[in-house]
Amino acid sequence: MKKLRIIITCTAFLGILLGVTLYALPAAGFASDGVNQVSVTGCLPGDIIILGTPDTFFDYLIPGDYSHTEIYCGKVQAGELIWDRDNHCWMAEGTDYVIHSTKSDEEGNGLGYSTWQVGVNNHAENVLILRVNKASGAALTATDRANIVNFLKAQLTGGVDGYPVGPEYDWNWLGQQMLGSDEGAFPAYIHGYYCSEAAWGAYKYVLGIDLDSDTATLDIGVSPDDLWHSQYTSVVAGEKGDTTWSADVGIYKLTVFIDEMYYDDDYDPWPSGAGEEYLKAFCGDGITPTEQGYPGDGKIGHYSDTSPSYWTRDGSGAIDCNRYCYSYVNYGRDLKVRIEAWEEDPSPNGDDQYPVFQWYWNPIGWHGYINNGWYTSGSRVDLGDCRYTIKFRIDAVTF
Repeated sequence: MKKLRIIITCTAFLGILLGVTLYALPAAGFASDGVNQVSVTGCLPGDIIILGTPDTFFDYLIPGDYSHTEIYCGKVQAGELIWDRDNHCWMAEGTDYVIHSTKSDEEGNGLGYSTWQVGVNNHAENVLILRVNKASGAALTATDRANIVNFLKAQLTGGVDGYPVGPEYDWNWLGQQMLGSDEGAFPAYIHGYYCSEAAWGAYKYVLGIDLDSDTATLDIGVSPDDLWHSQYTSVVAGEKGDTTWSADVGIYKLTVFIDEMYYDDDYDPWPSGAGEEYLKAFCGDGITPTEQGYPGDGKIGHYSDTSPSYWTRDGSGAIDCNRYCYSYVNYGRDLKVRIEAWEEDPSPNGDDQYPVFQWYWNPIGWHGYINNGWYTSGSRVDLGDCRYTIKFRIDAVTF
């Protein structure tokens, strides 16, 4: 199935490059591939919504599990004019709405507004609501969130029958641009966004937070799954299959401190040289599968996550990691902390994985840790060829 998806994706991108008839796709095929019951209650302006329905056209066309991205704007305020791109009218005061970029001749081309009901509930079967945190682990302020929304809203200038005219839909999924007014790259040269590019561009331009985790198939552009697997986003609500959960039950902050890893064995001793050690870490909602969810290629090194300098170890011994991981967790959801120690090997050899450290709790299992300070794994928990020293805490958080 993955090979088929890659083939179809490559074919789609080739079609874009050749200028074939993707522009003529029916409007309904893009905008409506199922329904869900996710509640807007507990969501905050600036929250990112990713949606997808398995085995639909865009599910195969877009790398990953999700095929569309939106940003929640809040409720229409008194005196505010928000044009409903789907019903071609002004939204009523108090209506929950989203901003997103979509291609549809009937509903307008590019960036525009939809109600929560149409844009989210009537769009796809599966949906995740993502909340962004800063690199320091701090929550976004109300001003930060408003600035994200206003950045995108400011690019809509008004048009015929009140419909906002702004950045077009960008079919060049190979590229990324922060400003919709910028001219896109070859072959489209479009002033606009594709859906996940709009969310990525807003957070990158306004707050300097790069949400592109580069985890999706083909590792090009920025996909909805890239946003999901960013180290700066957490799942706070959603619907997947028969399970629906809401953010209004309470959101808490998980902080994990990776203190030390101790290696008993060097998997590639002399003459390979000193081992280049790194970590893969996932902390957050238990929905995330083991093989996914790591920022970038998953490698956490000594300095930065974007350009890590790995820890060097020649033979057995301890490495002081001193790294923090942050996540928001929904009060009603399972919680997972998974830390993997790895040793990088030069090509053509594959990297070596050491035994994995993992905590997993159902909701009742982790509720007792809330606001009770740090808890530790104990010193050098022995899992075979590698030992870990890890701490965590779970705290109430104010948004």
